[in-house]
Amino acid sequence: MIVESHISPIRVVKIIWRRILTMTILTSAIIVPIQYFNLKQFSIGITTPLVLGTAISIFLGFRTNSAYDRWFKGRNQFGTLIANGRNFGLILARVHERYENLQTGADSQTASLIMPRMIRRTIAYTWMLGYQLKDLDPFDIENIEELLEPDEITQLRNVHNPALKLLYNQEKDFRRAAAENQFLDGEHFEVVAIMRTYTNAQTECEALKNTPFPTHYTYFTDVFVWLLVVLLSLSLPADENSGYYAIPLVVLIGWIFSMIEGIGDYMDHPWSNNRNVVPTDFLSRNLEIDLRRFALSETDLPLPLGPVDGAVY
Repeated sequence: MIVESHISPIRVVKIIWRRILTMTILTSAIIVPIQYFNLKQFSIGITTPLVLGTAISIFLGFRTNSAYDRWFKGRNQFGTLIANGRNFGLILARVHERYENLQTGADSQTASLIMPRMIRRTIAYTWMLGYQLKDLDPFDIENIEELLEPDEITQLRNVHNPALKLLYNQEKDFRRAAAENQFLDGEHFEVVAIMRTYTNAQTECEALKNTPFPTHYTYFTDVFVWLLVVLLSLSLPADENSGYYAIPLVVLIGWIFSMIEGIGDYMDHPWSNNRNVVPTDFLSRNLEIDLRRFALSETDLPLPLGPVDGAVY
């Protein structure tokens, strides 16, 4: 997610220079012969590109708004995961408290092992899901060995969806902790609701990843932009005052439309591992710091993740 206030022109040029060069060559190939050989009889009126430009503007407005809605939906769903992780930590934490069986009043050695493990698994789940959504190896997480036991890591390597498997393991440990009478009635129902929300949010995130914006819409929008460049190249030379200045004018107009279309395409993929990605690493690290500090009472905490080259990931 881009957090810098100003975008470097150099970074923009690195992204668009090929498209600008192609537009310049195409426009020059049309305008230079018309101007040099005085072939203005082959030019057209400005009405046609104006109508097409209006239609493209409507297309691009819908495209950009839809892309932002997809990105913001991804951010909301991952934010839901973070909120549920904090809620889970509130219920499971026993900082400076006994793991007391609420029915017998006796200490539970089983719960003292299970419940901290569930808190760490909550952290690992958030990290792993973020990595999966970005098509990164979830076992490359820096501190995964601190969060999961070796046997569980080995188990996860043999499944196609490690994050979802963690939820199944979490549910299994929850039932074991509930058998030790560690939860009040309200807490028990709250944990069930949290697990259900986890499943729904992960499914929504995966649906965004697996259902991209319609390809034909993006393709034809791009075709229309290039068609507009051609029509402008044929219409502006009819203006005697433009001359060869029509070349930079057409390129400028084409660049503006291309940038708007590019922004929509850039934001259409909320899980792509680029500067505009939903900042799953940043959010996961914040959750990790919160739970390890407040729910596990640890003092040796990882550092927060700051911006890298003007963006958080």
